[in-house]
Amino acid sequence: MNLSNILSQIKYKEFIGTKEVVVDNITYDSRNVNQNSIFVAIKGLIEDGHKYIESAIKKGASVIVCEYITEEVKDKSNFIVVENSRKIMAEISCIMNDNPSSKLNVVGVTGTNGKTSITYLLKAISDDLNIKNGVIGTLGIIVDDEHIKTEHTTPESSDVQFLMNKMVQKSVKLCMMEVSSHAIELNRVDNLEFDVAIFTNLTRDHLDFHKTMENYYLAKKKLFYITKNNNIVNVDDSYGKRLYDELKKDNIKVLSYAINNEADIKACNLKTTIKGTSFDLSIEGISKKVFVKTPGKFSVLNSLAALGTAYCLGLDIDEAIEALGNFNGVTGRFEVMDTKLDCTIILDFAHTPDGLEKVMDTINEFAEGRKIVMFGAGGDRDISRRAPMGEIAGQNCDLTILTSDNPRFENPYDICEEIANGVKKYNGEYKIIVEREEAIYYAIRNYKHNDVILLAGKSTEPHQDIGIEKVPYDERTIAKKMIKRVEQELGI
Repeated sequence: MNLSNILSQIKYKEFIGTKEVVVDNITYDSRNVNQNSIFVAIKGLIEDGHKYIESAIKKGASVIVCEYITEEVKDKSNFIVVENSRKIMAEISCIMNDNPSSKLNVVGVTGTNGKTSITYLLKAISDDLNIKNGVIGTLGIIVDDEHIKTEHTTPESSDVQFLMNKMVQKSVKLCMMEVSSHAIELNRVDNLEFDVAIFTNLTRDHLDFHKTMENYYLAKKKLFYITKNNNIVNVDDSYGKRLYDELKKDNIKVLSYAINNEADIKACNLKTTIKGTSFDLSIEGISKKVFVKTPGKFSVLNSLAALGTAYCLGLDIDEAIEALGNFNGVTGRFEVMDTKLDCTIILDFAHTPDGLEKVMDTINEFAEGRKIVMFGAGGDRDISRRAPMGEIAGQNCDLTILTSDNPRFENPYDICEEIANGVKKYNGEYKIIVEREEAIYYAIRNYKHNDVILLAGKSTEPHQDIGIEKVPYDERTIAKKMIKRVEQELGI
């Protein structure tokens, strides 16, 4: 693509150099620069990409997008000087990839909890209905049958546009995308066309970035004003009810979903066992029976969001319900592990007070023996949720095992002590085992008849953040290993 064509479609403060340059890729990472690259210098939360401009030029970048030009690189390349590099990166990426989201049905899912589960419920429906699909989110990228790892829940805009273009090239029809609040604020989803947006809930999280819950809410809210088809909002959540009312007031299309409150998409008569939950579904007056294999109210709410989306996209609702009934659940989300032991071991991503409470509420519905939970809390993040998570554990569990979970630059034992203050409030029994693998072994090795053991927090996260290092970590594999170890020790 000729640079002059791009420049004619964007706004910029200043251009220095020649416009008759051919460019064929765009990147914000100087390590990925090659000939004909546009390198975008963005100011990150830790690093400033402007200090890598010289490196990008040496590697052959044809054009530099930046917010300022330093003396050492002046006159060494073609420069597009802009007000906001992230915003322009999204615009240029959309142009270079021929606006791929306009050729897909794109569903954006946002909220504190439930994003991953809903995208994979929609994938299960799409797979059953033979609709080619793609997923962008926490568990990685899926483009039809290709799997790609990612570092962010929502990748940077240049990556998102590239991936969606790849989906178009593979004849994908439906893309499910987790949309984080960071992504919205950092322009990662600018210039995308969303057909449907889903709001799951809003609880304390990411306040190290947003500072206040109001800022967090307002970031999420932006997504629902750019949809083409409809919005689907959980009105059992207080922020969801607020969002629904505000969208209605602004004449924005929206459907509500709920279990407890009146809603356009509603579930009632829930019956839960360890094998799953059945419920009666009503979608704008249409009544259906539904069964999903993951137990609990949170699973029902996620199913309502997925079925509501299928309804909005014009899919056959009976076929969608059948697809959910066949789906075994999302890896690492209330995943019941295979074991010969006389107990139930559950792997879940719950890492916020709300997430942990919802999982414990579900366990309380079927638990017959003791309830044991193992979890930790992230370092250098919102410390106000540590004691509340301890309180939830102390209220609901017979034993709480506190351990390391992305301590970053904090002492993991100190973090555990802060969580323990909440456990103590309810006189709950607890034990601190900082080494996470040992904590998992201890929880399983000391089980009793009919215990339910919840391994919470890490789930499918691929690493532990320790200092500046990302240490490879796989809780699912470790849990399987410890189950087998205990089975062998007990001769089972």
